[in-house]
Amino acid sequence: MKNKYTFLMIPPDHGPTRQFQVTLKGRRLVITGLCSLGLLVISLFSYTLYLSHTVGSQQAQLAAMVQLEQENEVKDQEIARLKEESLQVTQDISQIQELELKLMSILNLDPSETPSFSTTGTKSTASAGLSRGEAAPFASQAVISDPEQISHELNLLQDYYNLALAYQEEIEHTPSLAPLKIPLTVASEFGYRRNPFGGYSKEFHNGVDFPCDYGTEVYATASGVVSVSGYDRVYGYLIEIDHGNGIETIYGHNSRLLAKVGDKVEKGDLIAYSGNSGRSTGSHLHYGARVNGKTVDPLQFTDFTKEQ
Repeated sequence: MKNKYTFLMIPPDHGPTRQFQVTLKGRRLVITGLCSLGLLVISLFSYTLYLSHTVGSQQAQLAAMVQLEQENEVKDQEIARLKEESLQVTQDISQIQELELKLMSILNLDPSETPSFSTTGTKSTASAGLSRGEAAPFASQAVISDPEQISHELNLLQDYYNLALAYQEEIEHTPSLAPLKIPLTVASEFGYRRNPFGGYSKEFHNGVDFPCDYGTEVYATASGVVSVSGYDRVYGYLIEIDHGNGIETIYGHNSRLLAKVGDKVEKGDLIAYSGNSGRSTGSHLHYGARVNGKTVDPLQFTDFTKEQ
C-alpha cells in the first residue's frame, strides 16, 4: 500500500463504506486528465469568444454590403433614368432641327446664315410676329441645358411651325426679306429729310435708301406680280411688285432690270442690279412700300433694323 492512495466514500446514512485505491501512476494520469480537461475548457471558451468577435465583425461587413447593394440599385435606377432622359433629349433635338429646316423653308431663310441648335442655355421669343410674315427667332438660337426647357422649346417651335403653315401664303406675299444680301446701312430713312441736292429745303422721302456698290444684286422681298418695270425720271430704272392684299414694293435707281411687267416672282428671286439712275446722288437702292395705295415705311415688314 506504500505506492497507493486509498479513497473512502462514507454515505450520510452510515451505509456500507466504499473505498478506492489509486496507484501513483493512476494519480498522475488523473491529474494529467484534469489538466487536459481544463485546457480543453479554456480552449473552447477562447474559441467561443473568437467566434463571437468574428461573427460581430462579419455582421458589420454584411450590413455594409447590403447598404452598398441598395446604393448600387439606386444608382442603376438613376443611370437607367438618365439614359431614358438622354434618349428623349436626343429625339427632341432631332425634331427641333427638322422643324427648324421646315420653318426656315417657309420663311425663305438661309440655314447657313441661321444659328444652329445647341444645348447650353435658353432664350424665349414671341410668336405673334409670324401672323404678319415676320421671321421670329427660332428655338435653335437658344442655348439650352435643361431637358424640360428643351421640351418646352420643341413645343414652342411646333407652335411656330403650325402658325407658319396657317399663314404660309400670307408670309410668302409679305415683304419681310431684305432686298440686298449685304450688310445693310440706311443712308436715308423714311420721312422728311433735307434735300440731298443742296439747299435747306426739306422733302418727304417715301422710302429707304441702302448704299451699295454699283451692280449689287436686288431681290424681291416677297412673292407677287411685277406691275412696273421701266425707266422713271425720278427713280431711274424702276421695278414695282404687287404682292396682293394691297401691298406693293418699289425698287429704284437700278442699273439693270431683269423682271418684266406681268412676271410672277417668288420671294427671294433676283429682279435687278442696283445703280445710280434717275434722280440720285450715288449708287444705292431706293426701297419703298405702299399699303392700299398709301406710302409706308418698308422697314415695318422686315426683321432687320434701321441701324443695320
